[in-house]
Amino acid sequence: MHQPAPQPASKLPIEALLRPRTIALVGISAKGGAGANILKSGQRFGFTVPTWPVNPNVDEIFGHRAYKSLRDLPQQPDCVVVSVPAEAVPDALAEAAAAGIRSAYVVSEGFADAATDEGRARQERLVALARAANMAVAGPNCMGLASLHYGFAATMADIPAEAVTGGISLVSQSGGLLNSFAELSGNRGIGLNYLISSGNEAVLEMADYIDYLADDAATRVIACILEGAKNGRRFRAAVERVARIKPIVVLKLGRSEFGQRATLAHTGTLAGRHEAFAALFRQNGVAMVDSIDALVETAALFDLTPLPQDDRVVMMTVSGGATSLIGDLGEAAGINFPPIAPATNERIQKILGVNRAFGNPLDTVGLPRLRKEGNITAVAQALLADEGVDVLGLVLGMRAGGWDSHQELIDRLAEAAAGTHKPVLVVSFMSNSLTRHWRGYGRARGLALVEDLERGLKAVRHLIDYAQFRRRLSARPRAGGDPGDAQWKPVQVALDSRLRRNERGKSKILTEAESKKILAAAGLPVTREALAQTPAEAVGIAAEIGGPVALKIQSPDIPHKSDIGGVYLGACTPAQVQEAAQQVLDNAHRNCAGAAVDGILVQEMVEDGVEMILGMTYDETFGPLVVVGAGGIAVEVFKDATVLLPPVGRDDLRDMLPGLKVAKLLDGFRGAGPRDVDALIECCLRFCDFVVASDGRFQAIDLNPVFVRARGQGVRIADALIEMRGSEA
Repeated sequence: MHQPAPQPASKLPIEALLRPRTIALVGISAKGGAGANILKSGQRFGFTVPTWPVNPNVDEIFGHRAYKSLRDLPQQPDCVVVSVPAEAVPDALAEAAAAGIRSAYVVSEGFADAATDEGRARQERLVALARAANMAVAGPNCMGLASLHYGFAATMADIPAEAVTGGISLVSQSGGLLNSFAELSGNRGIGLNYLISSGNEAVLEMADYIDYLADDAATRVIACILEGAKNGRRFRAAVERVARIKPIVVLKLGRSEFGQRATLAHTGTLAGRHEAFAALFRQNGVAMVDSIDALVETAALFDLTPLPQDDRVVMMTVSGGATSLIGDLGEAAGINFPPIAPATNERIQKILGVNRAFGNPLDTVGLPRLRKEGNITAVAQALLADEGVDVLGLVLGMRAGGWDSHQELIDRLAEAAAGTHKPVLVVSFMSNSLTRHWRGYGRARGLALVEDLERGLKAVRHLIDYAQFRRRLSARPRAGGDPGDAQWKPVQVALDSRLRRNERGKSKILTEAESKKILAAAGLPVTREALAQTPAEAVGIAAEIGGPVALKIQSPDIPHKSDIGGVYLGACTPAQVQEAAQQVLDNAHRNCAGAAVDGILVQEMVEDGVEMILGMTYDETFGPLVVVGAGGIAVEVFKDATVLLPPVGRDDLRDMLPGLKVAKLLDGFRGAGPRDVDALIECCLRFCDFVVASDGRFQAIDLNPVFVRARGQGVRIADALIEMRGSEA
């Protein structure tokens, strides 16, 4: 069996780019422009990393000595920032490579971003030069780089004066959105480390940056603004490694058709299937958000709070109506608000002087009652001592200018949070309420403050999901199907047999019978069946199978058999089988004249079961994607399905199934008993292993319907279609 080679991590000297000891600027002018802005950015840190302008025409630029060439510098720099016109970039890089410089930032535009043949060819030359010199090149078409922790900047980005040092590093394929992220973080007093603009990613890609940041001790959370991935497998490998070390929060652009076109126009990068990225992130605990605000707030929550032990959340507030809003938005975000344990409930009733049980979300019956005699401390301690509480939050309508009552509550909550290993946070109902008085409070006191209730609850859900992912690592990963395993040899034999028989113009479409032979060889539960050449043979096969049978025309030229009358269901007697076989043959010859007919598939009837679809489609970015969902004839109408990136584990599948609408039918519905979900999961696991082992051979696989029968009776694949890929056909 064939399988693409694994994707190794980059061996380019990226540390010279991200931790430079000295920087050279090529293309800088005293008249202004990109190079001048980059030089000025270093002033923020007092040029603790020496930065040398290179310009053969002047002696000084903005008070800095200018050097005639790279050879004239006091010492060899680690990094050169190139801001010359696009056509001059190759010569500038060649000079840097000849001088032994190991890394470069190319801020110049006019490469693949120009969406012209000339621009794409120019970018190819840049890549070839960088590879030949083993040079870590960022960009082109990027804003540059800054690190607040390590104290250097070589960037055109607008780093606000209010920006503060912290544990969040951002890698962005959009320079403009990088500015927005930095501005909002500065307004909120949220601490940052790296701000990296990756541009076109001609040489270094998003995968390289996040892989480096995984081992950077000053980075606790990695935030990404992502348009697409040039090498999906390499990006996936980086995400899977990094997510096991520290949290990743991603704003994925290009989810809509318009967004994908804009992404291609912006950087020349295909956005890729949104479902594939969503599957990768979901399976690795990566928080995928939908706005700059959510990116900042979610990253800040990860930065300041420990991971919870489970998903049980208690949210306190000071208004009865507010508990309804918290409950509504919490349910939409997937938050679990369990009942408060009786003993804890009674303890809180005594503290607050209330003679009734509290619900969750918890209404403290007014703010004064919570402030009285330090009650907030006692309530928080009671809840944090309860083993049934994993996350504690206080939701208030925070005043941007501050308020003594809020100050007292939050100060005391910060003290309580300092003595626990559980996540504690404050959520403001509104946006733009934490940018003045409360700016930087969370970082200073170690208590997460989150703006906007809806975003805050979603951020809590992301925190819980990541914690669950990390807890499950001990049970992972399933390696998937190794193409060299002896178990896959029957599949290879079935494939080779089919290829030898392929004398029909190299058709890429396999018939159902051919497809099921391969699937059966892979150990998948297909129906009992055999191929008949004549109606008389069909009668004999039906007798061997016993019971009602289905008869289906088999032709690589007729993939949708029922559309042309090529399927007959429920033939019982020999006469019915004979007549039905002749009927499907006649329909095929009449409605598809000239189609190559292999025969009639005689198949056991499977009727009692929930119809599911199990399939694979080959994505040029990530490779094979597996689809699981509701099947049958309405599959394209309801589109009740989810996408997975194989290999997957049982936990992935058990987490996925409840999100499907068809899950209600699997659990038992309107008198029908529960279905064999365990057998469905085993079938999915086996199918995913088969997909991994045969990676690159198939363009698409469609198993529909897959009947999930009553509990204990297993599943049956009633229909199947395989499309070969490329030269494999």
